[in-house]
Amino acid sequence: MVNELIYELNTRGVDFIKVVDISMLSKKENRGYNIAILIGIVLSPDYILRISKENKVDHSEFGEKEDKAGDLSEWTADFIIKKGYKAFAQSDRNLIHGFFDEITKTTPLPHKKVGILAGLGWIGKSNLLVTSEYGSALCLCTVLTNAPLPTENRKLIMPKCGECTVCKDICPSSVIHGTTWEPGMNRDLIVDVYNCTGCLKCLASCPWTQKYMDNNIAKQDQCKSY
Repeated sequence: MVNELIYELNTRGVDFIKVVDISMLSKKENRGYNIAILIGIVLSPDYILRISKENKVDHSEFGEKEDKAGDLSEWTADFIIKKGYKAFAQSDRNLIHGFFDEITKTTPLPHKKVGILAGLGWIGKSNLLVTSEYGSALCLCTVLTNAPLPTENRKLIMPKCGECTVCKDICPSSVIHGTTWEPGMNRDLIVDVYNCTGCLKCLASCPWTQKYMDNNIAKQDQCKSY
């Protein structure tokens, strides 16, 4: 089943899929499911270049791919249910029905926590998931299930931000505190989500995102030269 699922998701535009064991989490977090499937769609380097250079908010590609990740999580849940198992897609449409706390702006199991369990990356000073390959240029969604899928949990990656404060310095709303994340740390010590405008400047300007952008634009230029 897993190979069929991966094939179907890849044909639908998913860039990576991670499956992790979440049985060790609290019942509030895993809702009684033992497996989480992380679906990832990567933002294009051209889009990152545009939003990091232009002084305006542009949610065009980000919003489109966020919605697509949510839609594909629901498709995945339906696919698994048709195979005879249980599944719950953590899409925005589903989380809004009692699974998202409007006051604290939190969900029991954020997508990025599943990413951490998969060894995909670490929590940056922006409170975004940062990866070595893509920086923060990705849109995520998760599916919880009891299907017997092979898992790939990895060792926790601690932040690699060092002394960098680019995200803090560029934030127009000054909501990023510049705090280095540690396991169990209260999110509010890292970022003031209540006053964040969602401008995406921290996402695009992170040196890891810029590295992804530069490397892939260079590859595009090389291909054009042939």
